[in-house]
Amino acid sequence: MDKEKLPWRTFADPGALGEGPITTKWNLSATPTFYVIDHKGVIRHKWVGSPPGEKAIDAALEKLIRAAERDG
Repeated sequence: MDKEKLPWRTFADPGALGEGPITTKWNLSATPTFYVIDHKGVIRHKWVGSPPGEKAIDAALEKLIRAAERDG
């Protein structure tokens, strides 16, 4: 994350495409695939390929942040 200056966590499987432990466990069908995971660890959004724009990501995150703040 520091090397690429990414403001979020990112993961990649080592080795051959489609055969790594992340691909298998998360049932990935394409790269990139973006997930938004809530404060309880539940996948709330998934975008295969590029997300539908910055506003869609921001709206999804804002909603989950408000929920996390409510839950304390």
